[in-house]
Amino acid sequence: MKIADLHTHTHLCKHASGPPEAFLAAALARGESWFGVSDHCPWPDGYDSMSRMDCSEFPRYREIVRNLQRRAEGTPLKVLYGIEMDYVPDRMDSVKRNLEQEDFDYIIGSIHYVKEFAFDNPDLIGEWQKPGMAEQVWNVYLDEMKEFVTSCDFQILGHPDLPKKFGYRPVESESFLKRFSEIFDAAASKGIVIELNTAGLHVPAGEIYPSKTLLKLAKRAGLKLSYGSDAHSPEAVGRDFDAAAALAQECGFSGFTTFEKRHLIDLPF
Repeated sequence: MKIADLHTHTHLCKHASGPPEAFLAAALARGESWFGVSDHCPWPDGYDSMSRMDCSEFPRYREIVRNLQRRAEGTPLKVLYGIEMDYVPDRMDSVKRNLEQEDFDYIIGSIHYVKEFAFDNPDLIGEWQKPGMAEQVWNVYLDEMKEFVTSCDFQILGHPDLPKKFGYRPVESESFLKRFSEIFDAAASKGIVIELNTAGLHVPAGEIYPSKTLLKLAKRAGLKLSYGSDAHSPEAVGRDFDAAAALAQECGFSGFTTFEKRHLIDLPF
């Protein structure tokens, strides 16, 4: 079975550890066939500067990936050039303008903020305990995800239910599931795939992103899957792929996907 881990980071994001060469060595040791580097996009300029590279560091990021690609030559592993793009309402023009100049293999679209709240930041977990905060976060998150999917170009919808990270799950009401179904339908119509992200197994939520319920909705919408460890250290590269594959099969999927030059490649189990 070929393995494609499309969601990994570098030290440039300020919250990952280990040299890029160690990540590559871990991917080779795992027997991966594709290893995607997808660090956090630095644009718009100044956005979330404590958790991502500065715009001036982007050439360094590009060179890190190119160096890994050179190092992987002659091995069974192909290194892919990706990036994780956030949705920043009313500021996506500069993101698009800068990213369209790059020959990415793929772009992951993710949301880490609701208004000014970095809801997945462990340093801010106390904010979740404010009255009504969980409901507010989930409502705004779903609104923005729908706008993101319909208005922006990317290939992979990253960790779709990330706000559950600290255990603040939504009530899976009919209305909630309907909103997610609409997002998945829109994504499917644009050829976007959904990420099965195993990092959720190692946080208080204790489950893969997305949940089994949402993954079944994604299958019903006709979405395909990509695999991501969301590795911020070499030890996390390719982690829990067996669990991800088992969940995917349980929900009716027949395999995963990878991308080269934004061209989708099917990878059956």
